[in-house]
Amino acid sequence: MVLAFPDVTTPQDPDRGPQQPHIPAPPPLSESELHGTPSAAGPALPVPKEVQISFWIWIAGAVLSVIGGLLAFAQRDAVADALRRAPQTADLSAEEFDALVSANIMITAVVGVVMAGLYVLFAFKARAGRNWARVVLAALTVLGLLSTLLVGAGVSGLLTSLISVVAVVLLYLPNSKAYFDSVKRAR
Repeated sequence: MVLAFPDVTTPQDPDRGPQQPHIPAPPPLSESELHGTPSAAGPALPVPKEVQISFWIWIAGAVLSVIGGLLAFAQRDAVADALRRAPQTADLSAEEFDALVSANIMITAVVGVVMAGLYVLFAFKARAGRNWARVVLAALTVLGLLSTLLVGAGVSGLLTSLISVVAVVLLYLPNSKAYFDSVKRAR
C-alpha cells in the first residue's frame, strides 16, 4: 500500500508562471542601529595603563619561561649532580640514572613551554577585561611561587615568579578593578 501526500509546495498560478517561495522580511533595525549609537558590544573600553603593563610583564614572563625550559638542556651536568645527591637515586643503575636525568630535563622544558603558553593566553584574556583570566593568572602565580619555594628554581624561574607577582598586583589595583567591572557590566 502506497500513501500519497498532497503537494505542499508553493502553488502555481498559470497566468503568472512559477512562483518563488515566500522569503520573510528582515527584522527591523534596533534603536542603536537606526541612530548610530554604540551598543553594548560597541567600541572597546580603554585598557588602563596598569593592565597594559601587566600584559607586557606576562609576555616577558612567558619568554623567560621558555628560556628557562630550554636552558635545562644546557644544564645536564648540574641536573645530574643535583639528582646524584638525592638519597632515592643511590640504588639506580647508570642507565636508569641517565634516563632519570633526561626525563627531568624534558619535564622541565615541557612545563616551561606550557606555562609560557598559559601566560600568553590568559594575558590576552585579562587585557580584554575577562575577570576569570585575572583570577587564573593569580592562581598560576601562587603555584609558581610554591614550586619555586618547594622544588627550587634557577635564575629564570625565580625571575619569572617575581615578575608574575608584580603583574598580578597590577591586575588588582583600583584602576584595573574598575576596568574589569566596567567590561563585565558592558556584557
